[in-house]
Amino acid sequence: MESSRKTSQLIGKLLLVLSLVVIGLAVHTQLTSSLLQKLLSRQDSRVQVLVLTKPAIQFMYNPATRKAVATVSAAPCTAEKKETCFDGQFERFFIPANDDQTVFWSNFQDLLARWRFNPLLMFKVAGGYLKMWVKHQTDISPAEFFVFTQHLAGLDITDFATKLPTVQPKKKKTKNPLPPEVSADQLVASTEEDRPLVVEILNASGQKGLASALTQYLREQNTKGLLRVDVLQYDNYPSPQDKSYVVDYSGRLMQATQLSRAIGISGAIRSETSPTAICDTRIILGKDFQMPL
Repeated sequence: MESSRKTSQLIGKLLLVLSLVVIGLAVHTQLTSSLLQKLLSRQDSRVQVLVLTKPAIQFMYNPATRKAVATVSAAPCTAEKKETCFDGQFERFFIPANDDQTVFWSNFQDLLARWRFNPLLMFKVAGGYLKMWVKHQTDISPAEFFVFTQHLAGLDITDFATKLPTVQPKKKKTKNPLPPEVSADQLVASTEEDRPLVVEILNASGQKGLASALTQYLREQNTKGLLRVDVLQYDNYPSPQDKSYVVDYSGRLMQATQLSRAIGISGAIRSETSPTAICDTRIILGKDFQMPL
């Protein structure tokens, strides 16, 4: 009996020491981690994480604006030479279990949409993180992971912009240079502009008159002062699309997000550059689109 009591006391002391060590490590991480300080204080700055998929993704998040951009690498990027990825512009990295970029991004969007209805999914995410941490597949500390996931949990997929590699066709030299490409920094910053968002609507739903109806709706919203949009034109899209989506050409991510939510499009906003774009934002109406009430 005496031996059992001593064993229990010893285990209690060991657990206390272990708890103090964990708390000490957490405090040390908070004091020394610039990433954690940005998240906790919601600084107007960039948090950059390298996701080593194939191709790799540079995940950039602004804690102040709560906007994020996922930029897909145009150049090869490997774990062995990760310091060369995106010119070293990242603070942390991780290697997901499935390194296919398309699969990873699809799973991420699905998780972001479903976790509110099934909070137990967060335990699955935590378990996946612990496996990566043990296998040294990430340098994100437990404290950073906890705070970062709290930030991500408060976002919708419309708070994200995806930036794909730009493939420039070969052209003859011209006297008029192409306009500069919108950077991921500009997208995250989402600088407010005074003028209305210039919008083009393309109907890919197969439903006749849908683009015209949405044009009328948005112009009424602009007249009432509820949305600052200027519908430049509407037309049919060359091919049918199952899903609706919004394409941003100008870097005005906050306005594009507001517009996307107002008309009920829940997918991630795509960020593209085009020297021939005549609008700030293009709305593609797929078969899933329903007019706002």
